[in-house]
Amino acid sequence: MLWCKLLRSPHAHARILAIDTAAAAAMPGVKAVLTGRDLPTPFGILPVSQDEHALCPDRVRFIGDPVAAVAAETEEQALEAAHAIRVDYERLPEIDSVQSALRTPEPLIHDYGDAGNVHKRIHLEFGDTEKGFAEADEIVEQNYFFEGNTHLPLEQHASLAVKTPDGKLCIWSSTQTPHYLHRALTKVLGMPAAHVRVVACPNGGGFGGKSDPFNHEIVVAKLALLTGRPVKIGLTREEVFYCHRGRHPTLMSVKAGVRRDGALTALHFRTQLDGGAYGSYGVASTYYTGALQTVTYRVPRYRFEGLRAFTNKPPCGPKRGHGTPQPRFALEVHMDRIAERLGLDPLEMRLRHLQPANSLTANFLQVGSMGLGKCLEEVRERSGWREKHGKLPRGRGVGLACSSYISGAGLPIYWNALPHSGVQLRLDRSGGVTAFCGATDIGQGSDTVLAGCVADVLGIDPLDVRVVTGDTDLTPVDLGSYSSRVTLMMGNAAVEAAERARALVAGAVAEKLGVPAERIALEDRRVFDLEDPAKGMTFQEACIAAEAKHGTLGTVGSYTPPRSPARFRGAGVGPSPAYSYQACVAEVEVDPETGEVKVPRIWIAHDVGRAINRTTTIGQVEGGVYMG
Repeated sequence: MLWCKLLRSPHAHARILAIDTAAAAAMPGVKAVLTGRDLPTPFGILPVSQDEHALCPDRVRFIGDPVAAVAAETEEQALEAAHAIRVDYERLPEIDSVQSALRTPEPLIHDYGDAGNVHKRIHLEFGDTEKGFAEADEIVEQNYFFEGNTHLPLEQHASLAVKTPDGKLCIWSSTQTPHYLHRALTKVLGMPAAHVRVVACPNGGGFGGKSDPFNHEIVVAKLALLTGRPVKIGLTREEVFYCHRGRHPTLMSVKAGVRRDGALTALHFRTQLDGGAYGSYGVASTYYTGALQTVTYRVPRYRFEGLRAFTNKPPCGPKRGHGTPQPRFALEVHMDRIAERLGLDPLEMRLRHLQPANSLTANFLQVGSMGLGKCLEEVRERSGWREKHGKLPRGRGVGLACSSYISGAGLPIYWNALPHSGVQLRLDRSGGVTAFCGATDIGQGSDTVLAGCVADVLGIDPLDVRVVTGDTDLTPVDLGSYSSRVTLMMGNAAVEAAERARALVAGAVAEKLGVPAERIALEDRRVFDLEDPAKGMTFQEACIAAEAKHGTLGTVGSYTPPRSPARFRGAGVGPSPAYSYQACVAEVEVDPETGEVKVPRIWIAHDVGRAINRTTTIGQVEGGVYMG
């Protein structure tokens, strides 16, 4: 096996004048050296932002942008050879903020975008917001800033690529999106899609930071094809920071018109995102900073203006909530300001003006079940809100915030009519069941959800279900582990496949027992007559009977979200099959002399629908509290 190391740019913005790899190529153990000219095809996660290269061909755009790669017998040899590569740069003006990008339309960081170094501008209006402001008793305006941050999963990025004996490519990688990595590899390497296999290894944390296809994944794939040997790369913690794709630093301006009881008459929300050097998910992230403000509280008229700028910093992208924590912070603080201005209890004010269940928001989002009211009532009672709010000693207090998020996006990244998730089942004569799905377990426990859904329908133990996931050669497509989508989408696909398998098994057993199929039950690894439970057989015997009747047993299931009612440009961001809701009360202590802040207690309630795995659900809630 060979090891790969990348040479990265020491400059935030520069033109590459020349690269000399001769010394590196001649060093002990070195088997191959790559530069940008070896991988000229651009790639990216979104079809509108195909702006990245595996290795920069002519320009670097942030400190850490990769310019060359080395494959050698040992990691140390690869690192030493990478440092021997000589690159001549011509420094270019550096843009370090949204304001700088707006002031500096040239030189362009990229030759596409809405204007100068502005990547994306958005303007949406739903209803007459000026009329809404005119009807308001109070107008409350304020600016907010949410600093960017990164994911910091315990496991760093790593990939291992192999050229198989038949000339095909297989790569094992710590990715959340094997389907989209497969797509990028196929494009950049110019290989038939059927000759590229991606295996997504169980991730030691992702949080959105492994949702893009990355330079290093494509580089090791190219090196494996070039050398004919397995090639591995493991990024250092510093290199993970260069990959980034973390939460965008976001400046927000909020203007709300309200009546004296706290009801909103209109909301105008503006966001400016520091996108970093590449597009990534940035267009979607920008839309998301304005999409979900309407699903918590009634907003009859809504205007959103968003802007994302390119800057010479590591690229931002999706981090746990993908563009929605920043505006949620701003809106919740703004709701508190409104309550203070009006002399209202902020919790009771929120309770009075929730978006109703089974309703359509101003921006055409279809809300189904809506448990935010119950969440608020729970945290109010358990925290002792009425006894504490505004009544604790100086330096202590309780605060409140609510939130909502999607359960998977209503549309795929590449718009098409194909399912968002598929599951295949194989039942064999041993009584075992194998479930195949393209979803990836990134620590959220999706493998247990898949096994649990199948086992529940077939009346067997989850341990009887063998799970095969995240393998583009073996499993049907699932679009990826992001946007809280896997349990809902994969779960529904699994249930459909299991119900079809159940029908095959139940039909065969019903014929054997001489009873109607609707009287057949599957439970505790048995298949039996509901009216005479002693009359039946084991699940294994039932599988044998079904195979004898139908032939080899296999079923499929898939899931596609319902169509959104929205019909405007940008309507693809925000719709979801279901929205989860959260309410949180935090007790906070502040030392007035040092400014030190402590949070001794948090009460949080989540409307998650049905918890398939209670333990992992609690883990997700607690993880969200700790991560913020």
